[in-house]
Amino acid sequence: MDNNYVMDDVYIGRQPVLDIDNNIVAYEILYRQNKIFNYCDTDLDRFEITAKVLSIALNNIGVNKLIDNKRGLINVDESLLNHSIINNIPKEKFYLELLESTKITDTLITKIDELIAEGYIFILDDFTFNKENFEKYKILFPRIKYIKADLQTNSMANMELIVKSLSKFDIRFLAEKVETKEEFEKLKSIGYELFQGYYFSKPDIIATKKLDPSKIEIVNILGMIYNGSDLATIIKRFEKHPIISINLLKFLNSAYFSFKNGINSIRQAITLLGISKLKNWLILLLYISDGNNPYENPLFAMIKNRSDFMLEILKYTKFDNEQTREEIYLTGLLSKIDLILNTTLENALNELHIDKTIQKAIIDKVGLAGDILSLAEANENNDIESIDKLLEKLSLSLKDLTNANLKSYLLEIKK
Repeated sequence: MDNNYVMDDVYIGRQPVLDIDNNIVAYEILYRQNKIFNYCDTDLDRFEITAKVLSIALNNIGVNKLIDNKRGLINVDESLLNHSIINNIPKEKFYLELLESTKITDTLITKIDELIAEGYIFILDDFTFNKENFEKYKILFPRIKYIKADLQTNSMANMELIVKSLSKFDIRFLAEKVETKEEFEKLKSIGYELFQGYYFSKPDIIATKKLDPSKIEIVNILGMIYNGSDLATIIKRFEKHPIISINLLKFLNSAYFSFKNGINSIRQAITLLGISKLKNWLILLLYISDGNNPYENPLFAMIKNRSDFMLEILKYTKFDNEQTREEIYLTGLLSKIDLILNTTLENALNELHIDKTIQKAIIDKVGLAGDILSLAEANENNDIESIDKLLEKLSLSLKDLTNANLKSYLLEIKK
């Protein structure tokens, strides 16, 4: 088995937001195309850029790792606010930064009010002091909690007039493009409480590996949801596509969910998320998928084949039932997660909040799932001695092994 596989890098820029005491209180999250150039030069529209930022943050890097248990600022406009994926942005983690290009309409104001009622907090981006802007945004002033003013497009006198003109509202003021200590001190004295700029820090770039599912398979699952397929059918579809399943586990544990117990099945993961949010997440996932066949990657092909074999061999035991099947699938799915996340098995499984029983099966080869995983590994390595011992332990015959191999092989050539 060749483990020298390649997964594409994806990049996120983040620029810190500091308070008057130079403490980092938030990060603005920015889309970046590579790790060399700290800007975004792309033909993507604003909706696509923000969707990519969300997908990378939630599915690849992880929110807490990205913003270090602080707040994130993410750009939105009317197209994103009126799309269902807005509900995938965890309100406990992100502020919604309204771009200056946003078209202010009655419909948008209604949507903003709905989101505020749900607990979202809004920032008005790049506010420039002039009569036209005060008129354009006056309907927003009672609704927003922060105004961001750019020192490069406003004079210092106008920066002060912004504060004085809007002080009657419950608004805090954030100055961006602050480049000198003198500017910082002056802005503090006229009422600014939050700051961004090269005086503090340039945006840094975080790179991670993208687990890239097939667009076709995402669309197929979405179609099943829209057509009202039952949960069991949707789960079976997930079982056919380990990359989508792994993305789901990463999303669930990188966003804003808290668990009393570890996850022990894809069923549990989908149930925790809910069908509505599952649908929105799949739409979001489409924005980072490049459409390639993920099973051209030998690691993902091996994971798929191993999981198929483990499910087939389970059928020949006396323990074959729905719950055990789901646990066996998850055990096979995550048995190489250390290579995918480039960390130890222990760290990877803890990061994904996987049930301790499944963790022991993968790491220590304990229990039924551990025995079947051991058999799968021995089968892959053609370790005859271990195969014989494990078949005896599981009360299986060589014929059972042969049939499981054949059926999993047929599943492989059908995929």
